[in-house]
Amino acid sequence: MQIPPAQITYKKKIGKIDENTVYEIGTKGGLHLVMAVRKNKAETLGVGPHRAVARHIAQKREPTMVLTDLSKSDWAEPASYAHLVEKYEEKTALARQIQGLD
Repeated sequence: MQIPPAQITYKKKIGKIDENTVYEIGTKGGLHLVMAVRKNKAETLGVGPHRAVARHIAQKREPTMVLTDLSKSDWAEPASYAHLVEKYEEKTALARQIQGLD
């Protein structure tokens, strides 16, 4: 998946999986991605319309992921986005398939 730099509003380190860095990326269109870098290759872990959704999906996929970047404003009640999870799990699976991961 290629996202032009002009479409990225932010990119920040948010955690680790073992020795691998986990990043969160936000796009101008409102899509949020959680990605790990393993062996110098980006791997999509979660995709969502809000960072909480993307992080939730990533955490389900990688339960050993440790988030180091937390703030109260990032948290959302899981019940408030539960209706979105299945749809964005499918979008995450599609992104991973495009990357040749699943």
